[in-house]
Amino acid sequence: MARAKKNPEQDIAARYQKLLQVTRFRPSQSNRNQTLSIEAASDRGRILFSNAFRRLQSKTQVFDQELNASVRTRLTHSLEVASVGRYLADVAAREMLKKGWLGPLGNEETLDVSSAVVTFVEVACLMHDLGNPPFGHFGESTLQAWFENHQDKFCAKFSKNKRTKFESLYRDFRHFDGNPQGFRIATKLQWVKDEHGYNLTHTQLAAMLKYPWTPDHVGQKRDGKTIKKAGAFYSEEEVIKGVYSALEMNVGTRHPLAYLMEASDDISYCLSDIEDAFEKNVIRGHDFVDWLRKKLGGTTSGAVSKILSNLPEDADATVENESRFAWYVKFRTDVTNTLVNEAANLFIQHQEDILKGLYFDLLDRCDTAKQILGAVKDFSTEHLYTSRVVRQRELLAFEVITGILDRFGALLDLPSNQAYELITGKHVKNPEHILAPTLCSFLGKKQVLAYRYATDVNSGTSEEREFGEWFARTHLLVDYVSGMTDDYAIASFQRLYAGGPRYI
Repeated sequence: MARAKKNPEQDIAARYQKLLQVTRFRPSQSNRNQTLSIEAASDRGRILFSNAFRRLQSKTQVFDQELNASVRTRLTHSLEVASVGRYLADVAAREMLKKGWLGPLGNEETLDVSSAVVTFVEVACLMHDLGNPPFGHFGESTLQAWFENHQDKFCAKFSKNKRTKFESLYRDFRHFDGNPQGFRIATKLQWVKDEHGYNLTHTQLAAMLKYPWTPDHVGQKRDGKTIKKAGAFYSEEEVIKGVYSALEMNVGTRHPLAYLMEASDDISYCLSDIEDAFEKNVIRGHDFVDWLRKKLGGTTSGAVSKILSNLPEDADATVENESRFAWYVKFRTDVTNTLVNEAANLFIQHQEDILKGLYFDLLDRCDTAKQILGAVKDFSTEHLYTSRVVRQRELLAFEVITGILDRFGALLDLPSNQAYELITGKHVKNPEHILAPTLCSFLGKKQVLAYRYATDVNSGTSEEREFGEWFARTHLLVDYVSGMTDDYAIASFQRLYAGGPRYI
């Protein structure tokens, strides 16, 4: 008797049944009906009502914040990415519904799943910059450089048999990045009642992991692509394993919804940085349009040619009853609409690779995106990110973050028992550093709770407990500094140094 042929669409639907779950590390104690869309909406609320999300309103995107809020912050950028993400997920979900991947058409539960998919992507977009430190990417680089410069000093604190493990765990700081810090905030630091942070659904946590691996993978090749960033620190390695076990995924593979979140960010940031540069008078419209025409004028792509044809001859000319950059709003809209539809189509076309969790960017497989966004990125690299206004902010960022780390770094020199007592609010006679009690008083309460939990669950020999405590303490310092807004970091620096120069 001949075997019935397998229906590939049914296989995909079966995979999505496992990938889209209401489960959490701590089961919800609510009496609500736990449908997928309601739990996804609950995840959204947990993010939107949190102080970690609110702090993004005072963190740099590219340019200095202004009193009239004319340029983007990390918060407004995240909201824009979420808008594009919702749009992209909605287009993709419609196609998924037609193919039966989310369940039988006409079934109320299927529509609920489709709605949840859109929300999961939206929330992943809202969270994608959650862990960014003050002063944007230069803040990340400054944190990395400080820990790079202090590695030998800190390594010398431990016995030789701990050196290899030290170097491995220390990658969390040498490769500090907003992505793993955001995952750490989501899973631990947004402490409400226990160590699970926001206690988001496993699906939501997987959807935010653009890079589902720890820093030891940086520099390695995966699926033909060099890994440049990690998505989680070693301190959250067990959390990733728990998420992937719940969703029956192989650790190190991407969740399908992470591809949509990544594409949404790529579309948004390229276009918004240009718009902010216009607002700051860093670039002229004519120069940008001229660049695009020179870079893309010979393209054979119909979509690119159509977008170029709508650009004005004189982008800096005044047009009656129009704002100065009305042409750019149309350009941004045209590019967004085109790339959203192409990305959604690619998501459907490459579903086999996506369900394998391969490491690739959807827009890397889109010629239109590579051409347009490639030209925009090249222009930004040459004219925006090297502009005087950005460079001046980098000088400030370096002085402020390095200065704060220099002062608070004294806490990393304390003996383990003394550090634990001081950080958890106990009195210590004659501390090793005179400022230690004062410095500890500034640390965030939620961050200290996460430190205390990580330290208290340590077991093993005295040396192993001290080793674990030191790394928990170092994460506590990074949690504190990276969680600062730009303004709070500047105020902290001034408070630490009384407005004067540093002498450390």
